[in-house]
Amino acid sequence: MNFIKHFILPPSRRCLYRCRATPTPTPQRALATESNNHLISQQSNNLHQKNMACLDTTVHSAGIAEVHDVPMEVIKRPIPSVLDELKVQSLMTTINQESSEAEVPPVDILWIVGSEGGNYYFSFGGCHRFEAYKRLNRPTIKAKLVRSTLGDLYHYMGSSAPKYLA
Repeated sequence: MNFIKHFILPPSRRCLYRCRATPTPTPQRALATESNNHLISQQSNNLHQKNMACLDTTVHSAGIAEVHDVPMEVIKRPIPSVLDELKVQSLMTTINQESSEAEVPPVDILWIVGSEGGNYYFSFGGCHRFEAYKRLNRPTIKAKLVRSTLGDLYHYMGSSAPKYLA
């Protein structure tokens, strides 16, 4: 069992949010009196806030807590993005406000060390966040570095994966 431990991750917190964000009605809730309605409402709000705070976890970076400021210029995005312009504009507004920039979750970046040395950074998700930072001319983007191999890159790109890494 030890050989597969690193494949076993806690379930996605997004799933927890979908499954538990809205409390299910119970007979006790139906019989709630005016005096404890506030307590039930407060408990529901606490659960909602707890689950919303966990939305910055992805399958790849679930076990990674460390967030880095990665220079935009070193990140390769080999697959063209299909963007929702309103979403990019909304993210740009959020990022520009110092008080709410922390609400934007980091992107996941595959970090691959080439066979002859060198660090290579590939990003396949987070296209709206990446575009928002790019349009704002930010030199860096918040990211979680996911240590990867050339084999991982082949899963994403197939035979289109760069040959200079092999």
